[in-house]
Amino acid sequence: MLEVERGHGRIEWRGLKVIPVTPEQVGFPHVVQLARLDRIRELKSGRQEVETVWLITSLGPEKAGPERLLELARQYWIIENSLHHRLDVSAGEDRCRVRNPVAATALGVLRRAVQGEYKSWAKRQRSRRQSTCPAFLETMSRRINRVLHYLTGSLLRL
Repeated sequence: MLEVERGHGRIEWRGLKVIPVTPEQVGFPHVVQLARLDRIRELKSGRQEVETVWLITSLGPEKAGPERLLELARQYWIIENSLHHRLDVSAGEDRCRVRNPVAATALGVLRRAVQGEYKSWAKRQRSRRQSTCPAFLETMSRRINRVLHYLTGSLLRL
């Protein structure tokens, strides 16, 4: 299957080849299909980026044909670009070196709570310039007492 899309100043070709497999062949339990997804992006500058991604799924061809697998692969990037990118950039999640599982989970919950509070706060701002993540962090750093009250549950909204 081949898909072509134009947008964001580039042309992107996506080719998907699906292969039925067994768990013994691949070494993954419950696997039913293996797919090779090739992406070629031609940028405004004329430069090309080529990428190959392998997809492994337990969904059979009746539940996930080539079109559905391509859709699922694109949905993954929607999540990655919307939530995880924000956590990586503004909260430094990828730079965190905490290895204790309980501490890592607690920090992850706090980062997501801060992101959720940021989204709520940004909607209440008058201008786009005032609603940036750095502006939020600066504002909250000046209101550390309010942040602590919010975290302990004695304040409902920052």
